Amino acid sequence: MTRIISILFFLGIPGDLIGQTWLKKIHPPTGAGKYFITPEAGRFIYQTNSFRIVTFKRHDHTLMTDFTKCLESVPLALRNIPVPLYAPSKKQKGQLLIVGHNEDYLAAGGAKNTAGYYDGAKNQTIINWTHFRNDTTPTRILQEPAFDLIIHELTHLSMHNLMWKCQPWLTEGIAEYMAASHIGRGNFDFSRIDHAVRKRIEKHTKPGSISSTALAIRPLISLSSKAWLERTAEVDAWEALKAYNGALLLSHYCLHGGTKRLNNTRQHFETLHTIKTKGQKKPHLIPVEKAKSIEIAIANYWKNRGLQIKFDSLN
Repeated sequence: MTRIISILFFLGIPGDLIGQTWLKKIHPPTGAGKYFITPEAGRFIYQTNSFRIVTFKRHDHTLMTDFTKCLESVPLALRNIPVPLYAPSKKQKGQLLIVGHNEDYLAAGGAKNTAGYYDGAKNQTIINWTHFRNDTTPTRILQEPAFDLIIHELTHLSMHNLMWKCQPWLTEGIAEYMAASHIGRGNFDFSRIDHAVRKRIEKHTKPGSISSTALAIRPLISLSSKAWLERTAEVDAWEALKAYNGALLLSHYCLHGGTKRLNNTRQHFETLHTIKTKGQKKPHLIPVEKAKSIEIAIANYWKNRGLQIKFDSLN
C-alpha cells in the first residue's frame, strides 16, 4: 500500500513482520492493475487479487486499471504501518458494490449525505459512481475522479474484523489518514504526512472560514456509530466534515509524536485483535478526561505548522 515491500509481500513474509520498519513511500504491488470480468444479468463482476467488484456497467479499462491499483495498494499500505490495522475477513473477499445513481445508492443501503458506505454485515462497501465523473470544479467537496473516496472505504473493508471493535472516530480517522497519504493511482507517501493532513483538513473546511474547523475531541470520542451516521444525515456537508477532520487530527496524534504514543496505539489494536465476542469489554484509546489537554496539544502542534484549528462543539 517501495518495491522492496511489494517483493516481501508476495514472497509470503508474515503480515506482522511487515510494518516493523515504517516505509515512507508505498507503490502498487506487481500486477495490481489486473482484473478479470464476468458479465451477469444486469451487472458485471470484476475480480482482483483481494477484492470482488459488483458494478452496474462495464467501465473504461484505463480508469479501472487505476481503480484496481488503488484497491490492491490499500492492504499493502495498511500492513506497512507499525500498528496491526490490517484485518480483512478470513471467510471471503471484501466486496465493492458500485451503483450508478444516488437513488440506487440509497436503495442499496448507502447512508444519506455520504458517497461511500461500509456494510459490516455483508463485508461490503457501497460506492456511488456519480463521484467518478470527470468534474474538477474547485467548489465541489469531493474532487473527481474521487480515488481518495475509494482509499477511505477500502480501508474500512481491509479492517473488517476490527471495525465492530473500534470507536467510529478511530476507524474514520484511520481511513482519512490513509486517504490523505494517498498521492494517486495506489501510491502512498508517508514522508510528508503533516503536509498531506494539513491539505486534507483545509480542503474539508468551508471556503471563507478564518480557521480550519473540527469537531471537539470530547464529543467526537463519545459518538457511537449510529450517532455518527445520524449526525452526517442531519447536518450539511461542511458541518458533517468537522467530525472527519477531528478524527483525522486525533488519529494523526495517535500515530505520531514519539515512540510512547505509537506504542500505546499499537497495544490498543493488539488488544482489539484478542476480542472475539460483542459481549467482551472494548477498550478506549483516548480517555475522556484527557480530551481537553489533547485538543490543546493538537491545536498548538498545527498552529506551529501554519494551520489554525478551531474545535467546535457538537451540533
